[in-house]
Amino acid sequence: MNARKLKQKLQCREPVIGTWSHLPNPTVVEIIGAAGLDFIVFDLEHGPHSFGDLPALYLAAESQGMVPITRVPGPDNSNILRCLDSGTKGVMVPHVENAQAAARALDSMVYGPTSRNRGVATLTRSSLFDGRNERAHLDGQNALITSILMVEDGGALEDLDAICTLPGLDVLFIGIYDLSQSLGLRGSLDDPGFQRIFTDAVRRITDHGVTVGCYAATPVAAKRLLDLGIGFITLCVDGAMLRRSYEQALAELASLT
Repeated sequence: MNARKLKQKLQCREPVIGTWSHLPNPTVVEIIGAAGLDFIVFDLEHGPHSFGDLPALYLAAESQGMVPITRVPGPDNSNILRCLDSGTKGVMVPHVENAQAAARALDSMVYGPTSRNRGVATLTRSSLFDGRNERAHLDGQNALITSILMVEDGGALEDLDAICTLPGLDVLFIGIYDLSQSLGLRGSLDDPGFQRIFTDAVRRITDHGVTVGCYAATPVAAKRLLDLGIGFITLCVDGAMLRRSYEQALAELASLT
């Protein structure tokens, strides 16, 4: 899987499966990629990653055919720009509170004529510092970057239809934990009221032809999301998968002794 193929699959409504990176280690990323995932999200909002970690992590992901995506700490243009210039192939923006904030975030991911657009620096890791093909880099970047906005607040739900019509949007990712907290439920994901809000949001986004994204803690949860038509799924978290594997191994050993 490469960045162009990921975009094509999303446009064709074909599901893609990835995971979250909270362990900023290139070897760990390579191991995860060898399992066959489509993408990995490096989490600068909740994870310990620094901007200096990113180039090696992106390289490790792409060496195993896994598309590197970065959740930036917030919607600030400079956060997005630094990740793009470091070589990420997708940007996930948290807490997009309304259509105006969504439009600003999308503008900052692409080269364009306004001050809201991505700033131009052609000699960065994203171009492999190639000063002989600057025009090709500028012309090709917009088509490679997957744009993901996160619906995590009540304001985003109110503006959902307007957000879905914005040009350049690839995925609307429903952040179930923060969304439940903003609705006063704080992680009560099985609450019938929350489930109605969640399924209604999925329907509204899908009706606009936009891919819906969501987190799944287990394969069973991922299958439920797929059955709902959700096509961009982050399956578990690297650290949690590591712990679970050792817990299962210890439990199996205990059952044998």
